[in-house]
Amino acid sequence: MNLYKIFRFVIKAISTPLAFLVLFFVVSMFVYKNLEKDITWIDAFFWITHPHAISEHRSNETKIFAFIVYVGILFFQVWFIERILVNVFSGELKILWRKRMSEVAISKLKEHYIICGYGQVGRTVVDELIKLGLPFVLIETNESIVRELLKEGLNVIHGDARRRSVLLSAGIEQAKFICTLIDNDADNLYITITAKMLNPKIKVISRAGNLRYAEAMKGAGADEVVVPEYEGGMVVGRIISRYEKLKGL
Repeated sequence: MNLYKIFRFVIKAISTPLAFLVLFFVVSMFVYKNLEKDITWIDAFFWITHPHAISEHRSNETKIFAFIVYVGILFFQVWFIERILVNVFSGELKILWRKRMSEVAISKLKEHYIICGYGQVGRTVVDELIKLGLPFVLIETNESIVRELLKEGLNVIHGDARRRSVLLSAGIEQAKFICTLIDNDADNLYITITAKMLNPKIKVISRAGNLRYAEAMKGAGADEVVVPEYEGGMVVGRIISRYEKLKGL
């Protein structure tokens, strides 16, 4: 898919000079036909790219125009190269190429982790996976974040993890774990259900905002459910309890 996007991007980058080049060819062919009545349209077209094919017995006007056409072709070559280089160094083509390389790398993964969402929890999980050297694929809806992560060489997909096609492109059928860490309980529940449908053997770790959704996620097949707010409260409670015990000694 991204190969098509790269091709389309290149065509878009050179569309303006390409349009003028076509116009230049048409006008040049008409001029050649007007200067030399005995030539065909094929001859006129051929002379544009092969001015050396014009014989010496042709009129001086034709020879002068052939030189103008030759300079024009050189101008268009420079224009094409300039447009391509400008767009390459602008970074857009690099991003498309990195997406393509990421897709190739993801297609080869097996027994990997899929991380849905790059919020605060997602960032922490990704950092840990990198430290542990474990293979993973990140699914994120924010395009600017995806671009930055692609620059870092991470395997990331720009898309909605609720969609079957996105999960399949992340290699869910070969994955070992999926972590649904989006800041929306309904979305995490939906992803959990879809993930289990696509790969019944996959282990699911879900994030929930409240205990009610945590129970629903477990019922939907989540192997582990983390409630950050609840866990954070429990940690604070344990700290208070520890200080109170120390004060009582």
